[in-house]
Amino acid sequence: MRRVKTSAILLSLLLFAGNLLAVQATQAADLKNIRYEKKGSQIEFLVEYPADIPYDSFSLMNPNRLVLDFMGIRTVSSPAMIPVGQMGIESVRSALNRPGVARVVFNFTDNVPQYRIEETESGLTITFWEEEIDMTRREPEQVVKKTLIPPVEEKTRPEPKAKKPVQPQTRYTSYDKDVAPEEQKNMSLGFSAGYLTIQDDTFAEVYGEGGIFFKGEYSVVLPVKVESFDIWTGFTYFQMEGETTLTQEALTLRITNLSLALRYLHRFSKFEPFVGAGIDYIVYKEILPEDYVIGSVGGSDLGFHVQGGVYFDALPYLSLKAHIKYLISKADADGLEVNLGGVEYGAGLVFRFNL
Repeated sequence: MRRVKTSAILLSLLLFAGNLLAVQATQAADLKNIRYEKKGSQIEFLVEYPADIPYDSFSLMNPNRLVLDFMGIRTVSSPAMIPVGQMGIESVRSALNRPGVARVVFNFTDNVPQYRIEETESGLTITFWEEEIDMTRREPEQVVKKTLIPPVEEKTRPEPKAKKPVQPQTRYTSYDKDVAPEEQKNMSLGFSAGYLTIQDDTFAEVYGEGGIFFKGEYSVVLPVKVESFDIWTGFTYFQMEGETTLTQEALTLRITNLSLALRYLHRFSKFEPFVGAGIDYIVYKEILPEDYVIGSVGGSDLGFHVQGGVYFDALPYLSLKAHIKYLISKADADGLEVNLGGVEYGAGLVFRFNL
């Protein structure tokens, strides 16, 4: 009866968390639209989005591009690709580059032209111009980033000098390429191994303090417009060899664990740390010699765990993972309490993909 109540409470908490995320999703920010206008020797683009959204900008080569990343955007309503064909600007593309980050990419037929970026009440203005632009205008700022410090009004400069054309920055990682919406990876399949400690004193006396485990895992990102949450499930296999304390006969302990958890993930460049909590179904069996005075024993129980770790994106579809997991579980074996909990430290590979 205790196990059933524990399971029901944990499942209710998971469902409540899912409903809370669905309510928060309605408050998500949206990149609304991208439009442009030709003004003499200039062409001006307006990216419309809510105020107080931080952004970053950089240039890429081969082919030449100007990239703007907007943080805190959950949906993109603008067309995925807008053809331009003017002043060396081939097209503009927009999409969610990863959960919570929208990317706008200006594709050029040749070099990156001169440009300035300015914030407006309705979003961001990016202006490109040709060489014969009237240089009596104020010298443009190449990149203006949002900060928490209010901007200081710049004094008028009487005769600003012409700046050299901005040279694209060279970046060689696999993430330099634009990521189209259909390339976003919201599922993962991973394999890992590590060391699992044993907390039960009786097991530790017979089998030692711990041993090697193997794990397979699968996760799917929840379709909610908030910071990244996913549902994670894992299957762990653990086996150790020992000897009886009196007769020194061989023993084998096998533990399998099926886990289900809700996790929160937050990306920092190529790193994506995570934390989570969930429930576990543990099955254990102690295999004794056939001629031993008692037969093999075993059983199952429900447990609870917390976990944390980090992913590192080595390739677009492959990540390295390191994690730690703490399990709480106590089973009743023939009137004796068995502590099946412990701490596991592991590392492995995770493949990310879409179906």
